[in-house]
Amino acid sequence: MTFLGQVWDLFRIQLTNWRWSWPQMVLTGVLAPLVTIAALGLFARASGHAATEYVLTGSVTMAILFETQNKIASNFAFMRGNGAFEYYAALPVRREALILATLAAFSLLSLPAVAVTLLLGSALLDIPLTFSPLTPLCLLLALLPSAGLGAYIGSRSGTIEQASSLSLATTLLMMAAGPVAVPPELLPDALIWIGNLNPAVYAADSLRHSLTTPDASQALADMVVLTIFAGAVWGLTSTRMHWRARQRRRVS
Repeated sequence: MTFLGQVWDLFRIQLTNWRWSWPQMVLTGVLAPLVTIAALGLFARASGHAATEYVLTGSVTMAILFETQNKIASNFAFMRGNGAFEYYAALPVRREALILATLAAFSLLSLPAVAVTLLLGSALLDIPLTFSPLTPLCLLLALLPSAGLGAYIGSRSGTIEQASSLSLATTLLMMAAGPVAVPPELLPDALIWIGNLNPAVYAADSLRHSLTTPDASQALADMVVLTIFAGAVWGLTSTRMHWRARQRRRVS
């Protein structure tokens, strides 16, 4: 079977596994971002239109983190715990095909929560949306680093509970480290500096420059950084995820 054929079959398997629970995924993926919009929106209105844009795109970024990073971390930890990795490794299936299929499946499953958060948040904060031609690519690149980080956490965790806890803690830290949902002028310098190393900052910034205040040059710059983050974390996941063990022949 070709590599694309492997990805397609594994993609359908992942979607089939979650066919009954995706409405609950949408609900949980929307609740936290909408609570953030309601809480921060009250204060952001007093700080001007730019602050409300940060709240909106930051909340969309939170929805992405909850729906990709957290869900993929739990899924990979589950597959590691129940022997699914060993099962797939026994088949003529490449590790990269499983990673890519999981990314595609959970990215697709995350779209309803992201869309609901964006549309309801825009209405609640009274922010008109101006879609840029770069918006789909910005959204894809915003998904990749968080999904890769979730895959790495899940593949290295011993249990689902450990993966969920680590992923949730990472999500909260990423939302707090830098100007994700809060404008930089309202943050201490230390958090702004740390934000330079936080992919969620660039994800929110790229969405802001493609959804609310279109700026093609800034969006492209953010996309380059997100591509580097995504390549690094997915490369780390691909090399560190347990797969086929190489047996050494004993020389008698």
